[in-house]
Amino acid sequence: LFFRKSAHGVNRYFRRLQLVSSSLVSLSHGTNDAQKTMGVVTALLVSTGNLSSFVVPLWVVLMAHSAIALGTLFGGWRIVKTLGFKLTKMDPVHGFSVETSAASVIIGSSLLGIPVSTTHCVSGSVLGSGATLGVSAVKWGVARRIVWAWLLTIPASAIIAWLTYTAIMPFV
Repeated sequence: LFFRKSAHGVNRYFRRLQLVSSSLVSLSHGTNDAQKTMGVVTALLVSTGNLSSFVVPLWVVLMAHSAIALGTLFGGWRIVKTLGFKLTKMDPVHGFSVETSAASVIIGSSLLGIPVSTTHCVSGSVLGSGATLGVSAVKWGVARRIVWAWLLTIPASAIIAWLTYTAIMPFV
């Protein structure tokens, strides 16, 4: 299909397709992450007696979507910079592949009711796409730092939660 096209023409075509694929990533991010946030807030409201049944109020939906949008707006650029520029070389064809594969995995997981990390899906897609240029095209030192961050966040969160709970229990 693109065999006789110039690199510039192919990139221009895929740059336009990235409008669709990036929209799919946004949609999948909202379907996956907003549901988790809404579930936690609604469970908290039910468990504290502020809500009689497990029906997500509209204000919780709006709050969850707003929080994700604002978080992505203000904090997302660091992640985009690391994944899009520091891990491997990206052009529109690779960007489209990354976005399409990540969105597919996230939407599929959401349909199955399996919570997944948007960042993990995108990171894996970037690594896979970058590896098509050769294993040496991926900056494995950056990838190693990302994996270490993933591995450390679960125990670090558990320890901080334990410390917080232990600190406030004498006052409850």
